[in-house]
Amino acid sequence: MTLDSGGAAIDPWALLLETDWSRVEHCCPDTAPSTPVILAGLLDDDEDVQRIAVHDLGQAVTHQNSIYGATAPAARFVVAVLGHPRTMTSGVYFHDERRRPLRAALLQWLGDLADDATYDADGPGEPDDVAAVRAVLPLIYEAARPYLADADLLIREAAVHAAAMTLAAPDLAVHIPEIVPLVRSTLSTSDHRVYQHLAERCLVTWGVEPGPLPGPRTSGSEPTDGPWAGGHSDDPPF
Repeated sequence: MTLDSGGAAIDPWALLLETDWSRVEHCCPDTAPSTPVILAGLLDDDEDVQRIAVHDLGQAVTHQNSIYGATAPAARFVVAVLGHPRTMTSGVYFHDERRRPLRAALLQWLGDLADDATYDADGPGEPDDVAAVRAVLPLIYEAARPYLADADLLIREAAVHAAAMTLAAPDLAVHIPEIVPLVRSTLSTSDHRVYQHLAERCLVTWGVEPGPLPGPRTSGSEPTDGPWAGGHSDDPPF
């Protein structure tokens, strides 16, 4: 089970119960499922329900890279369930056409969220909502750490992405030296072109000379680019 910053175990179901979801909204609240319904669906016994929940997580809770009142508590829930056996359900998630475990998609979502929250000074949302997400960044970093050397390559990629995207936070920048080699060896060699671009961006941002980065692992393949490279561009399908 995931631990909070004080070392205490985080109970994901307690998080659902302690949050007043009526006071926080996501995109399209009149048509999208409520946030707790989306989050509970991530661990449903029905794999189709899980896949729909992942889709709704990206479309409603962080639609078009935006941060809402529901985003921070949703992120805390995702952090808390990363180690759950149900997150190993395999599928095609978000704009990555590779079949991978749900855990990899959730780590990617957390990394994308960390990037959105720190990419500029204001952030893509109301100040209080952005600040709430920034407060979760240490939890995201700690949640990604156990998977930085995961045996599953696609989980490992997403974990490095999630960890790296939190390091724009000043109090987490101390971890940059330990993440640099992982960005070089894992993200820059990914078959997912977005991760390749992020590897170079991270190294330049951190003041590390990128040098000649390794190419993708699969020679001759055409990595997935997709609209995610510039942010979620599709309209809510609700």
